[in-house]
Amino acid sequence: MKKSFLLLCTSLFAFAPTYAALEDNSIEAELDAQKVKTLNTDFKLKSFESCQNMEDVMGDYIKEYWKNNKQNYYRYPMMLDDVMFWSMEKSEEAVMETSNVVADQASGSPATPDFSQTNNQVVWVDESDIIKTDGKYIYYFNDSDSYVYIVSVANKEIVKKIKVPKTFYSPILYLGNNTLTILSSWYSNQDYSAKWYYINRNDKTYVIVFNIADVKAPKLDKLYITDWSLTQSRKIGDYIYIISNNYFNIPYYTFKSEDDIDFSVSDIMPQKIDISKTSIKAKQNLKVKWAVAPYNVTSWNVADCTKISYVLPDEETIKQYDFNPSYNVISVIDTKDTSKKVETSVIAWSNNQIYMSLDNLYMTSNMYQSYDFACPMNARCFAPWFSRGSNTLLHKLNVAWMKVTYQDSTIIPWTPLTQYSMDEYKTDFRILTQTNSWESGQNESHTDLYILDKALSLKWSLKNLWTWEQFKWSRYIGDKLFLVTFEQTDPLFVIDVADSASPKILWELKIPWYSTYLHPYDANHLIGIGYDTKENEWGWIVNSWLKVDLYEINYDKKCGDTWLTALEKSKCDSGDYKWIIVKQKFTKTLGSNWSYSEALDNPRMFMWKASDKKLFLPVTLYGNNWVDLYRYTDFFNGLVTLSIDKDAWIKEDYRVTHIDTTWLEAEREKECSVYTKQTTQSSCVKLINWEQYCEDRVYNYVPTYCYAESKIWEYLASRSWNYYNSFIKRALWVWENSYSVSNSYVSSNNISTWKEIFKLQLK
Repeated sequence: MKKSFLLLCTSLFAFAPTYAALEDNSIEAELDAQKVKTLNTDFKLKSFESCQNMEDVMGDYIKEYWKNNKQNYYRYPMMLDDVMFWSMEKSEEAVMETSNVVADQASGSPATPDFSQTNNQVVWVDESDIIKTDGKYIYYFNDSDSYVYIVSVANKEIVKKIKVPKTFYSPILYLGNNTLTILSSWYSNQDYSAKWYYINRNDKTYVIVFNIADVKAPKLDKLYITDWSLTQSRKIGDYIYIISNNYFNIPYYTFKSEDDIDFSVSDIMPQKIDISKTSIKAKQNLKVKWAVAPYNVTSWNVADCTKISYVLPDEETIKQYDFNPSYNVISVIDTKDTSKKVETSVIAWSNNQIYMSLDNLYMTSNMYQSYDFACPMNARCFAPWFSRGSNTLLHKLNVAWMKVTYQDSTIIPWTPLTQYSMDEYKTDFRILTQTNSWESGQNESHTDLYILDKALSLKWSLKNLWTWEQFKWSRYIGDKLFLVTFEQTDPLFVIDVADSASPKILWELKIPWYSTYLHPYDANHLIGIGYDTKENEWGWIVNSWLKVDLYEINYDKKCGDTWLTALEKSKCDSGDYKWIIVKQKFTKTLGSNWSYSEALDNPRMFMWKASDKKLFLPVTLYGNNWVDLYRYTDFFNGLVTLSIDKDAWIKEDYRVTHIDTTWLEAEREKECSVYTKQTTQSSCVKLINWEQYCEDRVYNYVPTYCYAESKIWEYLASRSWNYYNSFIKRALWVWENSYSVSNSYVSSNNISTWKEIFKLQLK
């Protein structure tokens, strides 16, 4: 196993891109030439000898941290991956067990059911969402009334409503074989009045597993509760992996000296409660209204002191960074056999992004170095949000059955953008990072690619790429990496990473817009959704309307081929040979300024039916006056269905909205009727009541939706959020029909004829 190390990068990389493969096989050696400062933190895990030993070690750490941060308690606590506990010993055996899980739960390639599934990053690794379907029923969490609705597709009716406590925060769903699982954070009224506290036990993660063999009568099989808030989750087969997090709440401002710090293990040890359904009467210990219910209740700490391993930062690290200690609890639940004990691991450090394959879990945490900042004399102010630089602490964990086993750790320069910045391919791990640096008063940014082997040793890197460009999105598809950056034009880069020791940039396409999500169409085509852009009156590049693109990728095409078109030959003659490999084939724009789709930031919103080449896209579209761009002339919220033919077009098929505008015109007329005839001023407009309104600056006094030339959609745009519960939040498909879901309705349309099948009111 390689020697672990922690690096702090304190200087900028060179401006010019470098594409040459590295000769040295370590990040440390790679960064030595760039004025890297090595911190004296040993990543090899240690074990506490006893609870007293844990109190001594942790108490000393908290005292040291207080001494170095007592004057800076006003700062926003930016987290370093500083303290790590692990409740399971490092083992090589877990790797041997992984193949058994895959063989049992996911043999062969995934079958393509004739109903939509969550748009997951990794095949067979399910991600949570507010809606799920098994092709027979739709399961949807409605945040307006806190019910999970179960809707029959065949019977077009609500068969069950499961009440979720209103104290639950952003519940999410998983669907399994006759199981429905609800995950949520739970927040009570948090009491911060106490002088001494270290963790907030009012924050909990709830996991509720229902047996839905009979959907009309769901049976609660398991209720699992652990300390702190839900942050991440994944599902492989019947197993759900849940990560809960909470910061240490150390009241530094109340301490006057080290002697005030009274620390004990009970202050920081997380706890869990497991309530499982059982038919064994001897284990039934839950009493409800003085009667014994068929459940077994157990409660205990998530780990014992002597089973916890740890690593703590050195004094220099504490001085260099703004951070507070933090906990992560990883819980593994078997949804098929809910009687099994929930396995837990405890890691005391923050987590920003995760990537999970069938074999491994990768967890990242940002390490921020504070920007030098001073307040004016006698002024009260806060440190700015930007940082001088940052690195990423990466941990690799093996997952097998209900075991989660620590493998290794390393440091990557800078930070990934999203989970899609990471990928596991064969035995390699690939990660894209970007920096924003404020040294010398400049906000410089650049993107790096690192490829690590199974021991997290560096195999290759592509550094200082596309300086001054903002990293917008990335997508790994097999041995190809597609990367979008943006400043004033959109470079779509395609990188061949088949040879991890020598990746190659195959091409780049520059167009005046950018994509925020990329999705495979087929082996040679890629769908992109994003924004068109334009320059505003101050010279800034700003977003305009939504766009959907189809990119064509010809991996084998090259200059000199006899079948090139005249345009392609001209591109070759001008030296733009990369253009013939990738090009934007078709584009479709939607709306105008301020138009939006959640799918731009949330891939779960992107619903693609590959067999029919149909894209179902929930959107909010605005129309703008070309003279006054801040005046809306049109508004639409709903589902847009697009056909994407690689040989012909991207065309819009139909739209679905749940907003009822029956009484909208009457409301507008009533509101606008208050404006009466005024003729004393020179600037006049006609109103919808045919009165004439005159003022020097009419824009200041009369809403533009009262002008005679205005349309009802301008009025709707002005109060659109009044119709929030009618906003379509998700789309899915089952067989030949699409389904649109809002907080108010579930509606269905035939995909081919566009005919409405039904519209079912939820509330």
